[in-house]
Amino acid sequence: MSTLIVYAGKYGTTEKCVKTLATKINDPVEILNLRQEAVPDLTEFDSVIVGGSIYFGQLQQACRQFCRDHSTELMRKKLGLFICCGTFEKTEDFLDASFPADLLEHATVKAGFGGELSLKQMSLFDRFVARMVSRAARKEGRALPAIRWDEVEQFSAAINRQVV
Repeated sequence: MSTLIVYAGKYGTTEKCVKTLATKINDPVEILNLRQEAVPDLTEFDSVIVGGSIYFGQLQQACRQFCRDHSTELMRKKLGLFICCGTFEKTEDFLDASFPADLLEHATVKAGFGGELSLKQMSLFDRFVARMVSRAARKEGRALPAIRWDEVEQFSAAINRQVV
């Protein structure tokens, strides 16, 4: 059995989560960055995990396109779906808005891995917005976004429990 993890991110948080997730899955894992690589033949994989970052309220276009293009094949696979988003409390809403309903229903596991503000990698505009969000969060006593490693752990455990 083998697993394919396909993802798209903007500033590295999604990639960081994917690499950690891959080390926790028992089966052989292939990782594919949708923004850099061509999609392999999905028939070679028993499980497919699809995820990406939420940027200004939307899942990365490359992930949405992958789901549209490969929906029929994904419905025949063990499927996991995830998002990376700094507003963890909106995970369910973002999952529902990001993935087609049939894939959401078919997926064995769905999760939000949280997010982080990586200012060094951001564009000038995004850094400006991130600083404003950080100041507002601190003023209101809210925690800054963070990766939810416990969610990555639970996600991998669910993938490992799947039976063909």
